[in-house]
Amino acid sequence: MTELIPAPRTFFWSAPGYQCVDEETTLDAGPGTEGVARWLRATVGAATGLPLPDGRDTENRIVLGIDPDLPAEGYRIVIDGFAPRIQGGSATGVFWGAQTFRQLLGPDAFRRAPVRPGQDWDLPQVTVEDSPRFPWRGLMLDVARHFMPKDGVLRYLGLMAAHKLNVLHFHLTDDQGWRVEIRKYPRLTEVGSWRARTKFGHRASPLWEEKPHGGYYTQDDIREIVAYAAERHITVVPEIDVPGHSQAAIAAYPELGNTDVIDTTSLTVWDTWGISANVLAPTDNTLRFYEGVFEELLDLFPSEFVHVGGDECLKDQWRQSPTAQARIKELGLAGEDELQAWFIGHFDNWLSARGR
Repeated sequence: MTELIPAPRTFFWSAPGYQCVDEETTLDAGPGTEGVARWLRATVGAATGLPLPDGRDTENRIVLGIDPDLPAEGYRIVIDGFAPRIQGGSATGVFWGAQTFRQLLGPDAFRRAPVRPGQDWDLPQVTVEDSPRFPWRGLMLDVARHFMPKDGVLRYLGLMAAHKLNVLHFHLTDDQGWRVEIRKYPRLTEVGSWRARTKFGHRASPLWEEKPHGGYYTQDDIREIVAYAAERHITVVPEIDVPGHSQAAIAAYPELGNTDVIDTTSLTVWDTWGISANVLAPTDNTLRFYEGVFEELLDLFPSEFVHVGGDECLKDQWRQSPTAQARIKELGLAGEDELQAWFIGHFDNWLSARGR
């Protein structure tokens, strides 16, 4: 029973043996822990078939409570022959404790329906105490290159919670697809969310899946994902990639690209891997366009941080572009690398001015 994930700081047997959780077991949810009680009933209750009703007038109960002496995300579980206690320094800490409590019940507690209805569940009489070493425990999900339907994202969030990860880095745009509805710019999803085919394996592979690939999340889908994450004490950090990794956006709105270098109207959503040479033009029109994108994004994602990409921006088109070269001269920049830094700095300042 010491194989908990992640391994806790403290684990020891409170007393030899096990104690039972059964159909008579109630939940005694103290102030601030009501959301954890709902999660236990919906998740552990579904797996075990136990109703876990409210109740505090019995020893056969599970007690949820907040102990301000614990770290905010820390928890303590005590199972010692009396009512099992799950305590945390905040509701978040209690929720992480509930994840460990679920592990103590065994792997069948992770099912979606009971496989042996009516069984009693044994809890080892242990004390577990833990708190995270890192406040940011993130996982990045790239839905731009391979779209994941909403239900898959929700499942991913459930797995993150089980492992006590608390930040979903949501990579929503890239050369190969644009995945979030922006009502001001409908072509981003009408055009940018679909590509004609997909490369199998590495970009050097000669194999293709010759069928369209795509999809996107409506704004209500995003609200649902963010709310579902928040119930699991997970923050969703959106990423809109600029100024590179933007071919899907340029395919939808060709004026965003370097129109003085190539015919951007001929571009499609990229169907292979690697780093596309088609990057955003460093124009006022492009800046205003993406400000409009971020305005809608800020209404959907309450996270303190918003990711703007900024990586792997090939400079070939900017070197050839009279418009880009004029902007470098106008701003007194040393070259294309500083132009990229200026571009990212613009959105750094724009987002900071809005409290992000």
